[in-house]
Amino acid sequence: MRLTRKRLCFVLVVVYLVFSLYAAYSVFLKPRRPAASRAGQREKQGQEHVVLGVEQWNPWEVNEKIYLQQKSASSFQMLKKISLQQNPTDFRVQIWGKAAIGLYLWEHIFEGLLEPADIKAQWREGSTKIGKSYFSYRHFPVVEPSWSMLQGPRPYQCNFLGTVYKNSSREIVLEILMQSGLHKLCWISVREQWIPQETNESLQIYQNALLESDLTLCPVGVNTECYRIYEACSFGSVPVVEDVMTPGNCGNSSVHHRAPLQLLKTMGAPFIFIKDWKELPAVLEKEQNMTLQQKIQRRKILMEWYQQFKAQMRQKFVSTLEKAFLPKDKGD
Repeated sequence: MRLTRKRLCFVLVVVYLVFSLYAAYSVFLKPRRPAASRAGQREKQGQEHVVLGVEQWNPWEVNEKIYLQQKSASSFQMLKKISLQQNPTDFRVQIWGKAAIGLYLWEHIFEGLLEPADIKAQWREGSTKIGKSYFSYRHFPVVEPSWSMLQGPRPYQCNFLGTVYKNSSREIVLEILMQSGLHKLCWISVREQWIPQETNESLQIYQNALLESDLTLCPVGVNTECYRIYEACSFGSVPVVEDVMTPGNCGNSSVHHRAPLQLLKTMGAPFIFIKDWKELPAVLEKEQNMTLQQKIQRRKILMEWYQQFKAQMRQKFVSTLEKAFLPKDKGD
């Protein structure tokens, strides 16, 4: 019995020694494969997995994607911050607006955005950088041209939606349209009293009238110039503008041949200017003889001019501010 135990112990010791020697040989003496060989083996194994269609699910894959997205966003913000530091703003301007002219300047001329998007919000803010100046804004949507706006036929030759003041040229316009039967060719909707607040419904009707008419009649109201002129340009409807001076101190037509509407005339606005609304029947008769292609070409000219007009007004406004308030460079 003792002899058997001794033999068993001896065998175990021998096995242990053999295993230890083999382990030592593997660690210290056995030659290693080059890294390229191991990489090739891993690539081969990867290809085998693909061939076999074995997909390894990574439970942290979603988290990794989120992390990479956050890292990319933070990197972009850092680059943006560095860019602003390299191009510092020399002039900060804050525009406050209650009247519509402020909104027109911000959204149409500066092409700035406002937040929140809800037009009923009490405070709407936005910011933009033009040249060396940083503009911010507090407080008629911008219209993007579409194919149908440029290319499609329009069912009405002209439109007029507005308030008809007593003893004004607007009464003459309506009288001429009714007497000649031309009102059947135009979208006409008038009211006797001005309403300060537009509803969503009335705004939509007004925009549809501009979009579906080749011409927009712009008789003078309290002032010669009105938003209707520029709103019509946005929709490719050519303004028919009454070229007369209303009472006030905006200009003297006897001294300045371009007054009124001097800015538009100087910029070469492709409008139809008339001195007397008795010319309107001849204007509409000419419209009836125009082909659709001629009207499409006219719309393109009008909308391209309007884009250039806004860009030049933006540049002029900014350069005037910077010249007035920014110190001149030493090299000047």
